Amino acid sequence: MPWLPIYADTNDFRVIHDWLSSKRELAYLVSDGPRRWRAVAAIENFATNKICIWHVPSGPLPLIHSDPNSDVAWVTDPWRGWQELRSGADSNQPYFGAGHPGILWLNHLPFSRRSERGIGLSSFEWIGNHYGVIGNKADPTTESFWRSMRRWTQKQTKKIPRVGALDGAPAEVFAFPSAYLAFENGVERDSNA
Repeated sequence: MPWLPIYADTNDFRVIHDWLSSKRELAYLVSDGPRRWRAVAAIENFATNKICIWHVPSGPLPLIHSDPNSDVAWVTDPWRGWQELRSGADSNQPYFGAGHPGILWLNHLPFSRRSERGIGLSSFEWIGNHYGVIGNKADPTTESFWRSMRRWTQKQTKKIPRVGALDGAPAEVFAFPSAYLAFENGVERDSNA
């Protein structure tokens, strides 16, 4: 499954927010009450640790029934909102089954969970074509968006290891400029989310 690990502090997340907000093909799926969700074109900031992003050209969103033997229905109008029929393990997030290829998740952790002054390990997650073999294939436009987001991230960042010297190996996490500067000045970084 595609995963894009990043180190970003609050300054960096403003840049990420602005870039995502400039993409007209994206919508945020936000709470609209208990077990209710709706799509919005923009959010003011990243207020939670897990942000649900819908790549709109990917197509409709599944509405999962509480009875696993029921056929999947579809959310009629995500912009007007919908009542979830079945919640996932985290009722604070919309649930689309094992993975919907039109949904991306931003794990927003500008602060360390382990160190008072540290920076957390954030990431973008996407199911990609993990379930493509059973017919749940990603739309080509969503694949293209993921690649463009990865390229944009690579241009903005320096790739560093999770632990040790910044120029050590294996370099696997993309550090945005403000976070990288903080690391150069001795701020700690989480090695796991």
